[in-house]
Amino acid sequence: MTHPVDALPAYTAGTLSPPMAADIADHLRGCASCRADAASWSALATGIRAATPTLAAMDPPPFAAVRARLVASAPPVAPAYRPAAAAGRWSAPVRVAWGLLTRQVRLVGWRVWAVAIMVIGGGAAFAGSAPPGRAGELLSLVIPLVAAVSVAAACGADGEAVELVRSTPTSTRVLVLARLTLVLAVTVGVGALASTAMAWPRGDLLLAELFLTWFGPLVPLSALSFTLAVLWRPEAGAAVVLGCWILRLLAPTALLDRGLSTVLDAVWRPGVPMVVGAVALTLVVVGLAPLANRRVVRPAALS
Repeated sequence: MTHPVDALPAYTAGTLSPPMAADIADHLRGCASCRADAASWSALATGIRAATPTLAAMDPPPFAAVRARLVASAPPVAPAYRPAAAAGRWSAPVRVAWGLLTRQVRLVGWRVWAVAIMVIGGGAAFAGSAPPGRAGELLSLVIPLVAAVSVAAACGADGEAVELVRSTPTSTRVLVLARLTLVLAVTVGVGALASTAMAWPRGDLLLAELFLTWFGPLVPLSALSFTLAVLWRPEAGAAVVLGCWILRLLAPTALLDRGLSTVLDAVWRPGVPMVVGAVALTLVVVGLAPLANRRVVRPAALS
């Protein structure tokens, strides 16, 4: 039989039919590679379930209490409400959110983080030798591109995100939002450190102005990449953003139409309406994320 890689999440979650589960179990006994993958999915599912707080049983609806009274001919018992302690009410969501974010670090993959850090560091080193007016412009070409491509790579609708949703009780919206938050936080953090390292020794660069120069285009480009990656394909998000970046490089030349150059200037120097629109678009896409997951991952054929 072929390696049932796509069926391992469902196998560890116990959602396969007994015959298929038995076939996979037979395969795992003789395949060390699939056995290791199954152990990884099982550990991941166990960790997230352990970090998810157990929900208390909901009170029965009023009609159920009335029906019980009519059947048993006994007075209804008023439910005793016990408010949760303040520590449990506030700490449980924080623990769950922290568990999801820390697990995304491993699931996104070290290559994404390594490439992002190296490209931003190299761009900052090159921009550090540029005149004050050019330093911020060079960073505005590097950091937003890294952020948008990283968002597309991490937040696509296919791959490990789908497998995680199938093998754990994590919702698609929570997963996509966790990945987006983590990627943007890391990218913005690395960009802020690079900007500080540039501005601190020179003295002729304003750190706040340098930060806003690249953070402005980062917001609409990341929103565009996120939208295409979640609702369509991650390759589409990365390709469109890369195309915008190339056109931005050509904007100072006579090769581009003036109207297109104006649109690119609006993206790289966004005003408040565009930033608010990008944030609103991102929230809408998060809400539509479960509907966008249309690709069905079928178990590998067993032979």
